Amino acid sequence: MIVFYEDREKGILKKGLFDQEAKRQAEAICKELKSSQFRNYFAELRALEARFQRERRQEEALAFRRLVPQLELLKAKLHYNTRPQGPLKDARNFVDFMERLIDTAKGGPKEFEAAMLYLEAVLAYFYALERREGR
Repeated sequence: MIVFYEDREKGILKKGLFDQEAKRQAEAICKELKSSQFRNYFAELRALEARFQRERRQEEALAFRRLVPQLELLKAKLHYNTRPQGPLKDARNFVDFMERLIDTAKGGPKEFEAAMLYLEAVLAYFYALERREGR
């Protein structure tokens, strides 16, 4: 699990989450996968986020209950792609990160929103590192 909040009830996110922690996470995954692979998962999560945002206007609890199985399915797809011929076969850090992110995001609407912000920060650092390394 990833701890996003310093104070969940007040909505205060943990200091350093979007800079030090996100950068550290990006460094751990940068050398093991292509940006297109990362973008694919980011895009899937963004699509789930958009659907959740639309549906939550009606009833947040129901919208979140519909979201959780989709997150679980994404986690299954992630593991499928680690098979010997899969695109993530050598991306253990990325798979571990995404697994922890998804598990934490399933904790509730606030956790899901924080997970999406954190993922965006990790992706931004990932791109910066990738560009710096000339990949």
